[in-house]
Amino acid sequence: MLPNTGFGKRTTAREVAEGCSLAGRRAIVTGGAAGLGLETARVLASIGADVTIACRSVAAGEAAVRPVREALGEGAGRLRVAALDLASSSSIRAFAGAQTGAIDLLVNNAGVMATPLGFTAQGHEMQMGTNHLGHYLLTTLLLEKLGAKARVVNVSSKLHTRGTKQGVLATLDGDKKYQSRKYSPFQAYGDSKLTNILFTKALATRLPTGASTFALHPGVIPTNLSRHMLGGALFRAVGSLFMKSIESGAATTVFAAVAPALEGCSGIYLSDCNEDSPSAAALDHELAEEVWMLSERCMA
Repeated sequence: MLPNTGFGKRTTAREVAEGCSLAGRRAIVTGGAAGLGLETARVLASIGADVTIACRSVAAGEAAVRPVREALGEGAGRLRVAALDLASSSSIRAFAGAQTGAIDLLVNNAGVMATPLGFTAQGHEMQMGTNHLGHYLLTTLLLEKLGAKARVVNVSSKLHTRGTKQGVLATLDGDKKYQSRKYSPFQAYGDSKLTNILFTKALATRLPTGASTFALHPGVIPTNLSRHMLGGALFRAVGSLFMKSIESGAATTVFAAVAPALEGCSGIYLSDCNEDSPSAAALDHELAEEVWMLSERCMA
């Protein structure tokens, strides 16, 4: 068990990164054009990392990054923007194929939440396809490009507890089109977030020696992720009064990316910059291996 770090719910990403240096290191942050992804990219760049923000719209990414670039001081790394649509395997393969040199940090941050029933270009349910399968393909395509002490950070959610073994397996294999089940946006989201943790466990056994991976719950933050929710605008407005700020929401992601305390802890689940206990289903090693096998088949 990771000893208590002294950080907590209100710790900010900047505070977590204090005293750390990523000079000469290269990072990729998916979904980095807004919210937690943009704050994660900003903080990583502020301590020297050269960060590629991977997002669907390069124009939107450049607009978001421009003021961040201008605000970064001397010694900061560079911020680049590149096109990546996690709902399209051709886009993922093109992005991965364009990457040159060693990658030290891969932050799988992008995601969708509680969407109406829809499907990716490959015919997978949109939340599972984007939140898990897209990141699975991206990560596996980049495995050979990971640096000696690389970290892969997978942003999950406390709502993984709504996910079930049956739901995960059905969505990946038995009932991909929801022909035998009623579609529930939040149930599907929970299944995808449970799969993020199971993927992390399976990945930990496959990474090169010295590399590590972590799954995490960032906290409840009033970001645009809630745009598909009924009353999403009200949720964000009211939520800002008692939920985490974006600066605090990105803290656990940055902690997973840079904290020296995590050496030798690959595969664990984090929240509030400390180790946490996920659901029983998330600890099922046989299920994790099955998820890996089915994901490989889905994205072949």
